[in-house]
Amino acid sequence: MTRYDPVGEPIGDLIRRLRKERGLTQKSLADKVKCSRSQIQQIESGARIPQRPLRESLSAVLGVPLPASGRTVAPAEAADTRADNLRMGFNVLLGRDPVAAEHALRIAQGLVAAGAAGPEVASLRAIAMRQLERAENVLAQVPSRVARVPEWNTVADWCTVIEQATRSVRMVHAAGFAAIGGEVGDEYHATMLRLAARTGSATVDIHRIYVIDSVSDLWPYDDRLWQMTRAGIGNLVVKRSHAPNAQGVLVVDERFAISGDYDTLREGRLASRFSTLQPDIDFQVNRFEKLEALRRRGKAIRINDLIANPPLSQFTSLDVGECRGLFHAALEQAWDELPPA
Repeated sequence: MTRYDPVGEPIGDLIRRLRKERGLTQKSLADKVKCSRSQIQQIESGARIPQRPLRESLSAVLGVPLPASGRTVAPAEAADTRADNLRMGFNVLLGRDPVAAEHALRIAQGLVAAGAAGPEVASLRAIAMRQLERAENVLAQVPSRVARVPEWNTVADWCTVIEQATRSVRMVHAAGFAAIGGEVGDEYHATMLRLAARTGSATVDIHRIYVIDSVSDLWPYDDRLWQMTRAGIGNLVVKRSHAPNAQGVLVVDERFAISGDYDTLREGRLASRFSTLQPDIDFQVNRFEKLEALRRRGKAIRINDLIANPPLSQFTSLDVGECRGLFHAALEQAWDELPPA
């Protein structure tokens, strides 16, 4: 009975070829895998099929995972065969590069631990898997000496967490609006609008705070600001001089909290910290509420109030008539009425 690999080469022929390519005699190969020369001879002639322990040893010595049976097998046997192949593949990797094998083992252990962490961190697992797949894609391109490395935008990660919302979303934007621009920004705003459209028991209470240097910072963002506000999302604008230490915050259902570290120009995030720990969540909620309290002290602009009153209340879109000009004028007036720092 001859055993074949997936492309048709008998396993005996494959072992003979690999042995010769590595300059080994049947005796030297037998010594390395701790079996007799006659066993190697019988395997190479097709008279004998190497059992699992010997096949794993041969794979490690020859540096190639030896194939399982090419015949149709029952599901249980197929699972065993897959496990055999994985084990042999790891042994081959261990022989070639122990450091890489150790790295792979750490990643695998991390995947197992993440999978056992519970449903409350499902969004964090999704983010981790997306980052891992991205790294795998880049690694696969390295041997070609050229690689396409897509830009990473943490706004995509925000969406993963925001979509878990069932009750509330509280958000502070402390960076330039470039951080929520482009195609990723489109996805982010579409996610927010979908949440805002929920009704009844599925309603999600959404409040956002923008910390900016000048009212003109809002002009490139005016369409989205108008759409969000019209959709029922609470939008508050704060002058940075009234909140110089403000940082980006996202709290979902008081179950998830994300805080951001920004570059010195506040145009992009350097890192984001995701947490489901209650002390972290309480801390971020407190930061949000302190900024929100500025409105009661007359140090913030509530966009919802501006567009709820005439003449802006009669418009449904900024592109209708003189709505955009009126919207800008109302924002400028409200900004000028804010007290100095």
